Amino acid sequence: MEVVDNKVGVPMEHYKAVFAAADPEALSQRSCVPYADGKFSLTLLGRPVTVSWPEMESRFADDGTQTASNTRILLARLILEGTLVASAGKLLAYTDMPWGNVYAQQFRGRCILRLAGTYGSNLPGFDAAAARVAGVKADSGDRSYDLPFLEGLTVRLILWEGDEEFRAAAQILFSDNFSSAFSAEDIAVVGDVLLNAMKGRW
Repeated sequence: MEVVDNKVGVPMEHYKAVFAAADPEALSQRSCVPYADGKFSLTLLGRPVTVSWPEMESRFADDGTQTASNTRILLARLILEGTLVASAGKLLAYTDMPWGNVYAQQFRGRCILRLAGTYGSNLPGFDAAAARVAGVKADSGDRSYDLPFLEGLTVRLILWEGDEEFRAAAQILFSDNFSSAFSAEDIAVVGDVLLNAMKGRW
């Protein structure tokens, strides 16, 4: 008996159908994602990645491996529904994004608490993980890095180290143009994707 993964499988089939039916040149023009030779081209956390049309397959150009399924859907949703625009230079908390308060608790549990729990007492590990995803040191908290999620889209990860008196704490900020590229729900997936990539799970 075939088991259907409703969380990924059903959305995957839906977006594959929508993607295949769309005009790739029109998608490229609207989303500002370059398209040539049957592929959309992006750079995800320092690694070149392509999304093929009409198959909607996403692969890393450096080694040919496929991206994770949630990354594949996320990139397709950007191409189908989002637009890459320039940032005005501000960084925003998730709750400051349009409709971000709707998913605030989920984002806190899935991303912020996970970041603090994983690296709050392991700053050297945080340094190494950030280097894996092209992180550039920033000046916030006890340790912070700016990560190039996609072209022009920056995520800042901030840690405050825990001690005997206080638990480790974390914050995740997004460049102000994220809301043009992704919905609030998608931005929560962004957090999952980058935290997985920091552990080598692309």
